[in-house]
Amino acid sequence: RCIVVDAETSWHFRKDGEGKSLRVHHYADIPHTDAQNLTADLRLLAQGNTFPKKVWVNLWEIASIHQYVLLPTASHAELEDAARHRGAELLGVDPGDVAVGTFIGQKRAEPGRPPKVEVSFFAASLDEIHTRLRPIVEAGFVVEGITTPCGALWSQARLRRPAMRGAVQAFVALSANMSSLAIFANGFLLYARDISWGYGDTPLGRATAMNREALASRLSVELRRSFLYLKQYWEQDVSLLLLCGDMPEIRSLTAPLIERLNIEVETLDTLEGIDASALPEPADRFSEQVAAFRLASAIAVESTPVNLLPLEVTAARANRTGRRVYVGGAVAAVALAAFFYARADVDQQSADRQMSVSQSTPPPDRQGPRMAQLLEAVSHATPHGVAVTAVKAISDGDTWRVSIDARSESEDAGIARADADSFIAGLAKSPMLGVSVRPATRRTVGNSLELTAEYVVTK
Repeated sequence: RCIVVDAETSWHFRKDGEGKSLRVHHYADIPHTDAQNLTADLRLLAQGNTFPKKVWVNLWEIASIHQYVLLPTASHAELEDAARHRGAELLGVDPGDVAVGTFIGQKRAEPGRPPKVEVSFFAASLDEIHTRLRPIVEAGFVVEGITTPCGALWSQARLRRPAMRGAVQAFVALSANMSSLAIFANGFLLYARDISWGYGDTPLGRATAMNREALASRLSVELRRSFLYLKQYWEQDVSLLLLCGDMPEIRSLTAPLIERLNIEVETLDTLEGIDASALPEPADRFSEQVAAFRLASAIAVESTPVNLLPLEVTAARANRTGRRVYVGGAVAAVALAAFFYARADVDQQSADRQMSVSQSTPPPDRQGPRMAQLLEAVSHATPHGVAVTAVKAISDGDTWRVSIDARSESEDAGIARADADSFIAGLAKSPMLGVSVRPATRRTVGNSLELTAEYVVTK
């Protein structure tokens, strides 16, 4: 089953002040038996004028790791490298074959010890990512971001953040073959994992009370174990559990879970937080199955902090289409999300750097942090009006010959030139890059100013 939702944020005004809700424009629910059929059905959506081409994708059933860890204070690149090796170790793959996405939180003090940094990271096999992503890409969609069900729950938690400030809340997504559990505080992920069973393992054909009780009992065991693990390093208790997913009559789990867990339980099976005045057609079907559409709607308007899109996918997309790929998260307003229940699920390699990268040969693992530092330096040097379209690093002994392509675009030619000059000046100030090989070149193309700068960077 593939669920596609086209949505955006809608602001409204009430007597008690300003509020934010979701406005869902269109949705599709596609049953499929294999990747070929799925590609064909998605291609029809991509070729129509109803859905946008740019998508965030939530893919289920892939071997993935989701962890919250405390690491010694270090640079973003070093923390990401530590997360990569930890993810590779847990997955049993080589660090070069793992995609990892990291989110850096606050420093936490420990009595008698130096403070450590909160890091939430996701990791998965690159090969699995490419396999599961193929039907969406071949259908003609432009993938701007990738997440797992746990990541999609993170988006849902961030949407509810104003209502849950200071509280620790657990979210569970139930599907037929698997489920996902994640726990958050103030919009930050503390704990997440996939559960290898779903409501389909319990015969719910007639939705008998016994079946519901059996499912609630099994789920409560998983939750209590997770709460106990969290208590080892987090003082506050979980105060609320929220349920979503395509399970029929999911609300019937509320009472048995309250009885077993002694906490408040809510189901996301109503239109709360969704603009009910502009529902997509058929509106009655969307309303009836809104719990199944929750995660797709959430990542459409509140992209997951950890973007699992591999850099090579971004590079191939930029080379093929010539479209702009922004540094620093230019896809914050992505409007389309794909929510996969059956044969899918995915992770990423670089969370906040959306740029094209090509190398003549893959760098040795020890050079990974250095390359990450290079990308970070380019990101910091990029002003608002400039889009980085490619960073090419060609190995030459102990150095890289780095070429950076960018585009400055504005209706005012003077502003475009000023932004381009600011970008070149920012690169020149970076100790990572230093003096360029030759003066940066500038080319006027329509309303854009394209520029290229070259540097020699020590590995």
